[in-house]
Amino acid sequence: MARFDVLILGGGAAGGALAGRLSEDSERTVCLVEAGPDYGHLSEGRWPGDILDPRWLALESHLWEREDDEDRSQARARILGGCSAHNACVVLEGAPADYNWGERWSYKSFAPYLKRAAETLQTHVLADDDLTPWHRAFREAGGEDSIVHPVNIVDGVRWHSGFAYVDPARGRENLTILADTLVDRVLVDEGRATGAVAAGQELEADTVVVSAGAYGAPGILRRSGIGPDGKVAELPVGEGLVDHVGTGAAWEPTELLLSETAAHEAEHGLYMGQVTVAGRSRSCPPGVRDLFVFPALDIGLEISGAAFAMTPRSRGSVRLHSTDPEAPLAIDHGFLRDERDVEVLAEAFERLRELAESDAVSPYAARELRPGLEVGAEEHVRATARGFFHPVATCAIGRVLDERCRVLGFENLYVVDASAIPEIPSANTNLTTVALAERAAEWL
Repeated sequence: MARFDVLILGGGAAGGALAGRLSEDSERTVCLVEAGPDYGHLSEGRWPGDILDPRWLALESHLWEREDDEDRSQARARILGGCSAHNACVVLEGAPADYNWGERWSYKSFAPYLKRAAETLQTHVLADDDLTPWHRAFREAGGEDSIVHPVNIVDGVRWHSGFAYVDPARGRENLTILADTLVDRVLVDEGRATGAVAAGQELEADTVVVSAGAYGAPGILRRSGIGPDGKVAELPVGEGLVDHVGTGAAWEPTELLLSETAAHEAEHGLYMGQVTVAGRSRSCPPGVRDLFVFPALDIGLEISGAAFAMTPRSRGSVRLHSTDPEAPLAIDHGFLRDERDVEVLAEAFERLRELAESDAVSPYAARELRPGLEVGAEEHVRATARGFFHPVATCAIGRVLDERCRVLGFENLYVVDASAIPEIPSANTNLTTVALAERAAEWL
């Protein structure tokens, strides 16, 4: 039976960062367990093209099976790097007010880890020449509210957690990577984690860290008897799921946009997402911006944009359909369960329409194809609300974990991933998740 000092269950954004940092101590043995494949060091040339390509979301491969294939909000990556290997490469901090998670948590205490994570991901702001005519028009229309995305793109590659943290550690004798190894459950004995069962084998460890994401982490804990009705420990595991909620629109591209975009692509290439216009709704809480509006580019018969509510109040849950670790999870996002989210998202969608009609954007956008101007904002929001691939809070600090990410009632069992984030930041969540791992690595 293999034994390690630290066992990390999940090789996504947080798990990869933890493995890289914890294995820097040559006296500590670390095992990183990932359910999906590991294609080795980037230099070996074995990584699939869709994972490397930072221009588009990589949502057509390396996915966990989900309960509803039509519900893209449930999508999660099954590959080393996790969702950081699939995402849009947007590296944004939340507002300072987003990080008041408890006595040990504040923006001041967390800022150094956000900075370290951004630097390790080799974050840089897109150059003006990289912006397509469509994105440049939205930036102009948004004025001071416009954000040109800081990105983790290195030499045309999506620089996910595996490249940023795991590749530099691959030569270390104290790091073991078990890919294509599905975690079933954590082994516990009288308030201590003793290891885990993965792919039918038992792995022993002095410290166990669950890093399987906002969906996967509660699944592992619930299968381990830790949950609302758990036989091992009763904790609200899987409760409190929250994701940014949004909707979209599409327009017919004008000939001007088609010709200018073709010229831009020939010289610079095309990126789907480059600019966000942030804003505040009428009910926005102080210290944050609760609306994100952005253009998306996939030139064809239509062009699109999206609007999201960034401080949603609705909550959902993650539960088990079965104790089989391959079985899809029961994911209930609870989108728009709180009527206040309908109002905020409708405001965001109205803002998207205003930008489309602005002097800067309207020369590129002809008639609105979806939903069509005859459809009101609230009606459209209620019919089409979806997630932003930013789920958090299902094993939250303060409810399931203490302020150092240790599972309440256990000496050596931790959860370090997006599920630990107790309140959703008013920005994309990848940087916050990696920074959480950076900080937890110091405690572990």
